[in-house]
Amino acid sequence: MRGSDLSKLNCFSYSDDSYPMSASLPPGWKGARVRGGFPPGGASDDGHRPPAANDWPLFFLSYAHSPQDDQSGTDPDVWIGELYNDLCGHVRQLADLPKGAQPGFMDRELRQGHEWPDRLAKALATCRVFVPLYSKRYFKSEQCGKEWFAFNMRRLNHKAKSARPVETIIPALWIPLHDGMLPEAATSVQYNSADFNKLYTEHGFYGIMKVKRWRDVYEEVAFLLAKQIVAAAEVAPSFPAALVPYESLPSAFGGDGATGLGDKPLGITVVAPSKGEVPEGRDDTYYGNDFRAWNPYRGDSIRPLAAHATDVAKGLSYTPEVGDLFRNEARLIGREPPSGPEVLLVDPWAAMLTECGEVLQQLDSMDTPWVQVVVVWNQKDAQMRTERRRLRAALEDVLPRKLREGRATHVFAVRGVPSLEEFGLVLPPVIAEAGRHYLRFLSSRPPQEPQGPQKPEEAGE
Repeated sequence: MRGSDLSKLNCFSYSDDSYPMSASLPPGWKGARVRGGFPPGGASDDGHRPPAANDWPLFFLSYAHSPQDDQSGTDPDVWIGELYNDLCGHVRQLADLPKGAQPGFMDRELRQGHEWPDRLAKALATCRVFVPLYSKRYFKSEQCGKEWFAFNMRRLNHKAKSARPVETIIPALWIPLHDGMLPEAATSVQYNSADFNKLYTEHGFYGIMKVKRWRDVYEEVAFLLAKQIVAAAEVAPSFPAALVPYESLPSAFGGDGATGLGDKPLGITVVAPSKGEVPEGRDDTYYGNDFRAWNPYRGDSIRPLAAHATDVAKGLSYTPEVGDLFRNEARLIGREPPSGPEVLLVDPWAAMLTECGEVLQQLDSMDTPWVQVVVVWNQKDAQMRTERRRLRAALEDVLPRKLREGRATHVFAVRGVPSLEEFGLVLPPVIAEAGRHYLRFLSSRPPQEPQGPQKPEEAGE
């Protein structure tokens, strides 16, 4: 695992200590408020009115800014600007957009000024299709990683809520990439170039735009890409997502363009009973045969939380390994040194089970800050509200140290994450916190002496 991959992930800090546990995320994402979406026809909770539907771009072109050449004074991204304009022209015609509607969004003109982060956040929350322009520089860009993360969370939340998930990330090639250069976050997005000209696959948009005799190829590929964008937009969710401050977004690529599968391992432990193990009186419809079936946000989500958390972690370019408390017991409280950061997803009802509580108490007694806790607390679950005091007491009894430490770093993670959307916002900084502590653990270990060749008598010869 490369240290910089984890250390450069943004960490969100929560400073508000107010109750109730089921409240919306407080001021704390770098001092800004997470706005809970755009209510139809009304204002958001910070007094800002939502943008009109005609202001919602159909697609968002995400690209890596080229460094400015101070000597020439020319725009280094002029060719990307031309591609964007051509795509907008095609999309406007193919989608039959009404007068005044935006075909697309590109942040080319927003490099300066304090308003550009808000405009980026609004575009990412309202666009229907995300078009990343692949290049070597793209997956090294923290800005591109933030944009990817924001839209990918919309995609994952829709996947969790809908029985018919749709693919709304449509990659385009600026500079072709070799096999194995994509980070984990991008591997779940299908890229199919079979319908495109072979010259585009070999040289990307940059090549077919710069070579004059390939101009016809460029026109063809730009038109076909626009068709893909419009086709994806037609089946994409038409409602906007929650508006999250741009500065607080983590990079999906680890901040420095981490590539390669398996170089950012992450352990995810689900602490939840099966249907046959729930405490007496607990509604067992949230549970299944094992930890993989636990769906605490049932009603809002059709996917088990383990599968959703796995996708969120992969969206941050981690390679997660998921198991239950007893399967991972030796890894969590054993004598062997940790092999990576760990996150526990805790159902408060599990804390009331004797065997589970004993393992959690043993873990809590150990100094393992690379093991972080997320308490899952569905605000729509009536039993969670009526049994709140008893559940909170059970958690405090088995995890007093972890909860105390969590209040100092990510308070809403240990108070209880009230909804699926907020789970996707809380989990990334908790993963990053676990990663930082894991790196500190590695740096504090004395280097191991290299073992030289054994003498024949030492080898038993």
